[in-house]
Amino acid sequence: MLRVPVTNLQPGMILARPIVSPQDPKRFLVQRDREVPQDMVPRLRELGIVDVWVRYKDLEFLEEMIDEGLEERQRDVYHHVRRNFETVMSGAAFELDISKYQNSIGDLFGFLKQHTCGSVLLQKLESYDNYLMSHCTNVCYLALLLGMKLERYLIEERSFKTAREAKDLQLLGLGCLLHDVGKMKTPSEILNKPSRLTEDEMRIMEKHTTNGYDMVKGQVPPSAAQIVLNHHQRFNGQGYPTRIDPMTNEVMPPLSGKQIPIFSRIATVVDIYDAATAQRCYSPAKPPVRVLHEMRTWCAGFFDPVIEQAFYEIIPPFPVGQMVKLSNGVEAAVVDFNPRHPTRPKVQGIRNPYGERYLDPAQEEIDMALHPELRITHLQDVDITAYTASQETFNVARQQPALA
Repeated sequence: MLRVPVTNLQPGMILARPIVSPQDPKRFLVQRDREVPQDMVPRLRELGIVDVWVRYKDLEFLEEMIDEGLEERQRDVYHHVRRNFETVMSGAAFELDISKYQNSIGDLFGFLKQHTCGSVLLQKLESYDNYLMSHCTNVCYLALLLGMKLERYLIEERSFKTAREAKDLQLLGLGCLLHDVGKMKTPSEILNKPSRLTEDEMRIMEKHTTNGYDMVKGQVPPSAAQIVLNHHQRFNGQGYPTRIDPMTNEVMPPLSGKQIPIFSRIATVVDIYDAATAQRCYSPAKPPVRVLHEMRTWCAGFFDPVIEQAFYEIIPPFPVGQMVKLSNGVEAAVVDFNPRHPTRPKVQGIRNPYGERYLDPAQEEIDMALHPELRITHLQDVDITAYTASQETFNVARQQPALA
């Protein structure tokens, strides 16, 4: 199988996985083993579907790395988000069916705990028609993955709980699922504005944290509600909302560092990542390698360093199945992720530097961690070397011994 950008679909390509209907996540637009009609491609782009899986005879072993049980559980979570958010849009009072949320999140969390091999962690989330609802579902999923990676840190940071309670992530998932619910009260002309917001519009947008908190407090436990309130609070003290002393009505210093609840610190990282890698009304989806670079550079100081490091160890800059070009001119497909050297995955050569297809690609596998002279330089003919430089530096620095 290969991941193929929707824009690169060619006649004769056969789907290895079905394309899910955005309007009804339990229905498929195109079934597996079918060709995607060319006249459907523009519609797929409109729906935010960035890439699809197609058959490729030399890479069929990648199919074993995708577990469709995960996708089914993601759809179930999405269904509950959509139902509650549509209730708010209709003008009805916001009332959470907590038991159904907890059941679907618990099912997803339980599945991830039982499938801790790296293959599950590499699965790309599907795009659905409503950005806000799919974003909340994705943030929940990514937060659970990151939380599982941080079990020891959670026990340390939540020492007021038993070890078992400290690493129970259901409330993390619940808070992340609801983190943007306050945007349902943001005027649509601001929420969906295709250009940069003015200062006044930004102030209105920022109210989604306090609006959302007011909607969920009393309906969900405090640790989940805090995520809704503080997911835009940065580790260095930047961000929002502004803190107001309820007694004096004076502005208080912002939360910073470990004053911010750990669940909120986790939500901050995955929220930024998912938003940047998704197609939105004002920007196209960015490839993970670019987003991870921007998080390391533009967002320096935003994140808890322990959480940030763990995040980079579970999110591949180059997803499995993606076609890349190496510095020696070889075109290759990514076949495995190396968490210690994220920008140096295992790849399988598809075409030589002259554009000729290898007769036996299985014989052309390269572990890039063992070949420092090689680099991934291009995605779909776009030079991405500037994005990998910061990540290479990060990995080298991380492996140096700490100073005494």
